[in-house]
Amino acid sequence: MQLKRTTLTALLIVLATLSFATAAITLTNITEWHVYAKTPPIVKVDGKLKGYDYGKYVNVSTTTGNDGTNRTVISVLGFTGDPVRYDNVLYICNKDYQGYTYSVTLVYKKLLQNTNWDYVAYINLYFPDDSNMLSIGGSTTGTPSTAPRAISPGNCEPVSVEVLVKPDAYTDGKADGNTMLIAIEVDVVATKS
Repeated sequence: MQLKRTTLTALLIVLATLSFATAAITLTNITEWHVYAKTPPIVKVDGKLKGYDYGKYVNVSTTTGNDGTNRTVISVLGFTGDPVRYDNVLYICNKDYQGYTYSVTLVYKKLLQNTNWDYVAYINLYFPDDSNMLSIGGSTTGTPSTAPRAISPGNCEPVSVEVLVKPDAYTDGKADGNTMLIAIEVDVVATKS
């Protein structure tokens, strides 16, 4: 009888130990996340608002992407075989209400809308000094960018563009002023300094 009690006690201890070892502990710690909104601290402004109007040669508009992100769309007219430069097409402005300075770079991402480099030799984007240039062409790889440009609160930096359309655009009937030759994504990346 003593053996049965000892065996039964041992069995109960083993079962109790196993039940603690396999027990799952679940804790609920409630966390609230609140989201508020203000306008972005870095904004893009059409050069027309700063006095640079190129008529129908340059158009700056905004749209919302399918994913809900803001998109600035800049259309420029190139001339076959002649490099053309438009200064101060776009301004990148620091509207930060907390007074932070931002380092801003222009970063080439990719071709868009199933376009290619068949008719465009290059697109160059410049900050005020030509040495801080982003040069994009058919052989561009990776994600090249300009050097960072510091923009302090209340200030803006202009961006200029130069484009060279290949003469083939005329030969192939694409130089009609209405056919989009290329579309690229270049992001304005701002980091608080």
